[in-house]
Amino acid sequence: MLVLLFITVAGGQVYAQEKESGYLKYQDPAPPATSILSTIAYIFTLLLAFSVVIGLAYFTSRALGQKLGQGTASNSRVLTTVPLGTNRTLQIVEIAGKVLLLGVTDHSITLLQEITDQEEITKLRDIPGSSAGSSFDQVFQRQLASLQVMSHRFPAAFGSKRRHESEQEQEKR
Repeated sequence: MLVLLFITVAGGQVYAQEKESGYLKYQDPAPPATSILSTIAYIFTLLLAFSVVIGLAYFTSRALGQKLGQGTASNSRVLTTVPLGTNRTLQIVEIAGKVLLLGVTDHSITLLQEITDQEEITKLRDIPGSSAGSSFDQVFQRQLASLQVMSHRFPAAFGSKRRHESEQEQEKR
């Protein structure tokens, strides 16, 4: 029986052949018909959604800025700050024409003294390192000068030694 089965299979005849019919034949789906009008409508919708998100972000930031900005007075400034340790400072502030010495920690702000001597107030206002008179340019110039001093003290850390040697070689030529 096995021999008969082997001869039948080896003979190449197949008894269950698939008939050529279009029933299960795979066909690629037709691409959707896109017109220029639908593409323009899609881009317009995308731009509209983007502009709505940007508009909401703008108005939200303005509303929060106005709400949070109400607590700062335009006639107040910090004249000087003295750090005392981790999260502890002494601050001399000018608020509404009064100069106050405050002790500031993480949990409290304590009024230590009101400074009334006009000579002392003038000295405090004229302190060069005070944040009241510090513009960005002044702070930047101080930091730049400090960096230059450090580069002269530690030339290897800033690569100044190599530059200095290359300048000397160029002068010899």
